[in-house]
Amino acid sequence: MRPNKEVIYCFKIVILGGGGAGKTCLFNRYCFNSFNMNTEMTIGLNFHSTYLNIALDEDKSSNSNDKCIVNSIFDFGGQERFKSLIPRLLNGTDGAMLVFDLTSYSSFQQLENWYNLLESKIGGKIPILLIGSKSDLLKTTSEMEIVQKDVIQEMIKKNDLEGFFKTSSLENYNVLDAFKELNRLMLKNNNIKAKIE
Repeated sequence: MRPNKEVIYCFKIVILGGGGAGKTCLFNRYCFNSFNMNTEMTIGLNFHSTYLNIALDEDKSSNSNDKCIVNSIFDFGGQERFKSLIPRLLNGTDGAMLVFDLTSYSSFQQLENWYNLLESKIGGKIPILLIGSKSDLLKTTSEMEIVQKDVIQEMIKKNDLEGFFKTSSLENYNVLDAFKELNRLMLKNNNIKAKIE
């Protein structure tokens, strides 16, 4: 439901990564504050708009809390058969999340292809966050299967990514923080001085 607030900016966010990486759970937790253990693979894409309250730095009036930004969020199916649909839908992207499963090296290895696809279709530099999902499974997963910190840091450095968040959609850990940080970076990228509330 749209709040009765002035929309300052609309941002398009894309969530990319391999099938089963946790993208849809992240999308559902942020957009609807819900979690379903039996989420099926996304067919094509999910789309939803959300609102974040902001206060503009130069706005000292008493109505500074009546402004917001809109996030139009696209959660793309990560299976190979949907990849041909994605490039044309990347136009106009303001920020991206590359999602992998912290307990699956294969999901992490797929990110390079997703990054290359994003880079080839987006003109200009946009903020990209690396998101490690399913942190709630780390304690019960073999050390051999967990994606190691040095590999994660190497990818961030190699591709000049804006940062990394460990998240758990099940426990609602770091999900809002990750989206707030991406919004902060998108505002900065557009030279808008504002504080996300």
